[in-house]
Amino acid sequence: MKGKLLLGMLLASLGLSAQTTHHIDWFMGVSNTAASMTIDQGDTVMWTWTDNLPHTVSSTTGTETFDSGTLTGNGQTFSHVFDNVGETNYKCNIHAMMQGAITVDAVAGIKDNQAIIFEYFPNPVTDILTINAKDTIDHIEIYDVNGKEVMNSESGNRTSKIYMSNYRAGTYFVKVFTGNESKSITIVKN
Repeated sequence: MKGKLLLGMLLASLGLSAQTTHHIDWFMGVSNTAASMTIDQGDTVMWTWTDNLPHTVSSTTGTETFDSGTLTGNGQTFSHVFDNVGETNYKCNIHAMMQGAITVDAVAGIKDNQAIIFEYFPNPVTDILTINAKDTIDHIEIYDVNGKEVMNSESGNRTSKIYMSNYRAGTYFVKVFTGNESKSITIVKN
């Protein structure tokens, strides 16, 4: 009985752990470095098309299997939850030079972000902007100083990591939506 109770508590606590959504801009010319990352088990990776060409996101080798099918158009997205520890290589089946690898690390403990209402770091940012919220982040919009939308992506987790290494240096306005609330922040990209 004690063993079943402990197993039930462990499974319940794993379900409550805060997961992270990692955002990758997916476009012709994306570097392997910008399309590769290390994440925690159970995290989500969301690819956002940032050009108008047709692309796929398809696993080639590794611990996960996924295929977006062919999607065309700026703003299209595909996401995958990575449940298996290890490395998965992927590419665009249309443009073979577009490729990357997702490495998944085992989660040793439970993250507790309950006390966090809203935080973001670092600012200024060089490559990765992390946004933590008490509630689930529904979606994130990023605009440049001219008001042009440069990202509009769903999240679905309380933590989102936006990979900004391909963004030009300058000031960006980020709008984060959680439930019926939104918060606007200003980020400087070095």
